[in-house]
Amino acid sequence: MKKKKAAQDAYYEEESNRVYVFNNVMFNFNMYINANTADEAMEKFDQCGFVHRDHWKVMVELKEQPSEAN
Repeated sequence: MKKKKAAQDAYYEEESNRVYVFNNVMFNFNMYINANTADEAMEKFDQCGFVHRDHWKVMVELKEQPSEAN
């Protein structure tokens, strides 16, 4: 199982310029950040200076999205 996880981590590191969505759960507000890595996205988010970080959750748009069932 660890090998599979390591392979997934490598896949995510190879991808570049993903869209990270920071969702404010208190006000249902989304902020979109383009970044090459999750760390870069977090740095950009922190530069915004939002006070209540616990009001936010982060999501990432993946290259391949789930397909719809027919």
